[in-house]
Amino acid sequence: MSTQRLLVFPSSIDSARPFMRVARSLGFEIIGADSIQGGVASPDEDRHIHLPFITDERFDAAFFDSLAELGISHVHAPHHGVWWHLNKLREQPGKAFFLCAPHPFDSHWEAFSPSLDWAESQTTEALARALPTPPRGLAASLTASQLAGLHRRFLQTPGETDEDKLSGLCTIARIAPVGDVVEIGSLFGRSALALSWLASHYRIGSTLCVDPWNLDDLTDQGPAAKILHDEPRSLDCEKIFRNFMATAASSPGASYIRAPSERAIGTYAKAAEAGRYHAEGLDPVPIRGQIALLHIDGNHRYDHVCADIANWTPYLADHGWLMLDDYIWSFGDGPRRAGDELLTSGDYDHAFVLSDTLFLRRAPNTAHRR
Repeated sequence: MSTQRLLVFPSSIDSARPFMRVARSLGFEIIGADSIQGGVASPDEDRHIHLPFITDERFDAAFFDSLAELGISHVHAPHHGVWWHLNKLREQPGKAFFLCAPHPFDSHWEAFSPSLDWAESQTTEALARALPTPPRGLAASLTASQLAGLHRRFLQTPGETDEDKLSGLCTIARIAPVGDVVEIGSLFGRSALALSWLASHYRIGSTLCVDPWNLDDLTDQGPAAKILHDEPRSLDCEKIFRNFMATAASSPGASYIRAPSERAIGTYAKAAEAGRYHAEGLDPVPIRGQIALLHIDGNHRYDHVCADIANWTPYLADHGWLMLDDYIWSFGDGPRRAGDELLTSGDYDHAFVLSDTLFLRRAPNTAHRR
């Protein structure tokens, strides 16, 4: 099978880089080009060439000569002016080539419009109307622009949390009490980004992410999840942590405890006594010692889920929300078994499942003593 060659011009535009990586994964040989003398090739390019500016009368001939000499079949033009000129060129008789994607501005709209569509789909407020209003009241919903912006950042952050769960987070943030937001298991920080943004907007409190980001601290999640236990051995947790840190550093009120959940609870208890917590690389955050939103997404083996519940829910405030991730899970039943026990415990007065997550609200006057 012959290799197809893709010309990316100009390749120095930042939006070209993810396109080149996808094209390379599909088997294309990448030829980058720009019009600046001494241009530097990106690591995603197999070869780099120079082309005149499109305003130069020599450009058209140089462009078609390059296509013929290098056997280029596809062209990606991330600059709107270049794309417009090349689109005119391909209309010439006998000058056919494949120009990738629509006009760059249309491409930007296609990338953004799903976020706007999702935002506009939230206006029904069916879930908010179905849930009880706590003493703090029901806060105003986000505007379509706020929802779309949050959704866009959410999707740009690596992770497995889906937009249905994001809908749930947006709703319960409106009825959450004041307190800390704690997430057990953050990985890259997709759900943490949403939680911290919402906690800041609704003045709930600081967001604290608990994760070891360390292979040595990983424990198996049961026989059905063997593939999940074997696969991380090839991962670089430090790269994941640095990715998370970039998310946390740009998220208001976010911090982290880099430790397994069973050790992190001691750190949290000390921070609660001090009233603040300072993680390396981030600004200090206030800690109330009362949890408004608790998202448990750590080890999914039944005994580990139960341990996270036992360790952290004594801090869960009246009317606070506990979220058990992967209540519906393909690799075991730990979260479901633990969640079903909570449903009959009498400690929670409202519950619903959205996406793969069980949401439970702490009933008033049931907070356990620590």
